[in-house]
Amino acid sequence: MKDLQFSIDIAAPVARVWDCMFDPLAYRDWSSAFCEGSYYEGSWEAGRRLRFLDPQGFGMEAIVDEQVRHERLSLRLVGEIKDGRPVADSPLAQAPATERYVFAAQPGGGTRLVVHLQSWNDGFTDFLQTTWPEALKRLKARAESTH
Repeated sequence: MKDLQFSIDIAAPVARVWDCMFDPLAYRDWSSAFCEGSYYEGSWEAGRRLRFLDPQGFGMEAIVDEQVRHERLSLRLVGEIKDGRPVADSPLAQAPATERYVFAAQPGGGTRLVVHLQSWNDGFTDFLQTTWPEALKRLKARAESTH
């Protein structure tokens, strides 16, 4: 199991970065770094479930453990999804992985976003180390745009 951390400075207010990260359409844009056509179903509210999916119905299921708007959000990844259905023997059911996003206002009105990933299966480490930085660059470009 690996713990990973990624961060990026974005020249946009925290509220804008937050909205770009969690808005359904904006999410599709920045998360395409993981898989073209990625999307989510569910709600980012504490205690709610989310499903992160690709166009073929593969992905992961998570529970939002904490959400403090414009400050932080924590997810517990509890299962895998195949063909749109939960995988019965997913290792995440026994040993969930976590993701935590922390948003910090910076001088001049910018935002520092830090993503913490904990207890990820080693087989995903190379993929995550490549795709998270790319996803954060896409998020930065979207948040810094005037549209």
